[in-house]
Amino acid sequence: MGTSGNPSSAMEAPWGNYGKIENTGLEITLSTHPVSTKNFSWDSEFEISWNKNKLVALSGTSSAAIIGNGMWDDPVSRSDIGQPLFQFYGYVTDGIYTSLEDIENSPKPVAYNKDGYNHYNTVWVGDVKYKDLSGPEGKPDGIIDDYDQTYIGNPMPKYTFGWTNTFRYKDFDLSIFINGSVGNKVGNYLRRRLDAMKDVWTNQAASVLDRSIVTPINPDKDYSQGYQGRNSSLVWHWYDDIENVQVLNPTSLPAVRINNPNNNDRWSDRYIEDASYLRVKNITLGYTLPKSVCKKLYVDNVRLYCNIQNLFTITGYDGYDPEVGASTADQNGYVYGLDNGRYPSPTVYSFGLNVTF
Repeated sequence: MGTSGNPSSAMEAPWGNYGKIENTGLEITLSTHPVSTKNFSWDSEFEISWNKNKLVALSGTSSAAIIGNGMWDDPVSRSDIGQPLFQFYGYVTDGIYTSLEDIENSPKPVAYNKDGYNHYNTVWVGDVKYKDLSGPEGKPDGIIDDYDQTYIGNPMPKYTFGWTNTFRYKDFDLSIFINGSVGNKVGNYLRRRLDAMKDVWTNQAASVLDRSIVTPINPDKDYSQGYQGRNSSLVWHWYDDIENVQVLNPTSLPAVRINNPNNNDRWSDRYIEDASYLRVKNITLGYTLPKSVCKKLYVDNVRLYCNIQNLFTITGYDGYDPEVGASTADQNGYVYGLDNGRYPSPTVYSFGLNVTF
């Protein structure tokens, strides 16, 4: 009742418990005191945890729950029965089309036209090539379409860890906290926008300077009278002639394609990155005044300290911050590990004074 009709006034369907999730894991904490003397002590605590989750069942259905629809252009993740939650779901790339021969000898994308090629609305040299993984019969069929989407990364880490070390020397204390995760993937959705090279009105990242470059096979070919060949119509320039273009430097980035008929920026493993990281999360240095000084000041305790949060992070991830977590842009909360331009964790310097009366 009330869940249909005008979207501006209709209520959303109620939430409910419609599935079963299984989590299994192990957490180990090791607390030690490596050094303990009159003037110096060192306390250390290391924690590591493993967790695996799985969607066990969905009530009343055995089909997959596709998530990430709605605000996303493509489904970016999918939770399927028997699989971990929130896995990234998309296409698997297979390099770049480097020539007409490469296109003809590869599985055919939807933008392929057997009657001829057109630089503006068919697949072209320099486009992204995708792997043919399946078809209507459950096996490769020589066509690149929705059947070829598959799981392309798990946003959940294999394990996470934290390590705290506290050092005390006379009236000084130093605490260092390091944390991190290993094995989790992040979907760099922001990079999908910044290296698409399909819109002259959208800023692009400097990484597009390393894109695949299309060059003529024969720069002296004459087009003054027009040329058709394998093209769908007469062409007047080498870059419109499918028989006279090649890629000399195939990279992970396609060539510039303003109309993007091949959907080079479709959601694929091209945007999935390893987000393992190690971060110096917190450092605190403090000094506590001797009791004799505190007594003269008529206070019980005085401690001065300085603190640094997020000092530095070691990671191979290209985005701002590998510690993404659940997506704040998706209202359903069904998307995890998707970086849609997450603001980076700032480095914070603070100073303080604690006085106990």
